[in-house]
Amino acid sequence: MTFFWIILLLMIVQPTDQVVYTCNSSATCGCSSNPVSISRIVGGEDAGISTWSWAVSILISDGPICGGSIMSNSWVITAAHCVDNRFASSVIIYAGSNNRLFGTQNRTVSEIILHPHYNSSNYVNDIALLKLTSPLNMSDDHVSRICMPLVSSLTLASDEWPVVNTTVVVVGWGRLSEGGSLSTNLQQVTLQTIAYLAPTCASLIEDKNTQLCAGVPGHTKDACDGDSGGPLMMFASSNQWVLVGLVSNGIGCARPSYAGLYTRVAIYKDWIKSYTNDSYWLAMEPHANTISMSTAHLFIVVELISSLLFRSWTM
Repeated sequence: MTFFWIILLLMIVQPTDQVVYTCNSSATCGCSSNPVSISRIVGGEDAGISTWSWAVSILISDGPICGGSIMSNSWVITAAHCVDNRFASSVIIYAGSNNRLFGTQNRTVSEIILHPHYNSSNYVNDIALLKLTSPLNMSDDHVSRICMPLVSSLTLASDEWPVVNTTVVVVGWGRLSEGGSLSTNLQQVTLQTIAYLAPTCASLIEDKNTQLCAGVPGHTKDACDGDSGGPLMMFASSNQWVLVGLVSNGIGCARPSYAGLYTRVAIYKDWIKSYTNDSYWLAMEPHANTISMSTAHLFIVVELISSLLFRSWTM
């Protein structure tokens, strides 16, 4: 009889092509109205409706297409190179939709705040804040705020955070392939953080404290042109999505020999807070890595099978 239950459990946990992240619905940040479901096998795919409701598309008159993230009802965070030398009046934010050209809430920008030490030649300090002309309606189910990472200065000074090989997700409306067309629908792809001394990262990174790399070694998964400024996120142990990085730069798109370059958001806490105090900062564990819900489920089943086998052997 014991072996019947073991076989049944194994049938239940047959591997699927989807990883599902169910967030904490009572959280004040980092949780959309629908759970995130991501394929294990594709390079990128359409995101589900209302799964990344802090992601916004940024349209700039005679400028690039970029992405950004809602920090609060009045502030969006993006990459500095998206809005460098641009007038605030030329920037439009589309929020609350997976469609790049349509939002349930659209806003103009009243102020662009570039990091004072942004370097356009090497993308160091590639971060900017956008103040909206009027607040977003945060009661809209299609709009929410991302959690900001609260990491100790000691951890940031001594370690790479997040730790190498942390599972992260990047979303955006960028090109579907190098030299290809822009996506109309929001795309999502799962990556891993990569050590700054790794061959795929070392030639890209200028400052390991303010920049990080992400990709999948040997695979064609990456952000691309048009994704700049968009969020690189990790799923925290509190079941909330946290903003780890901003899409910054790279060599081509999804080339196996190169990772993507991202601005490390945690290091800019004090600078961000000097302009806005209404964003939500989530305390992060120094060496925490993410774990998918499917993996956690598998661990539980393995324990159950081990228990059943032990009982059968001792009976």
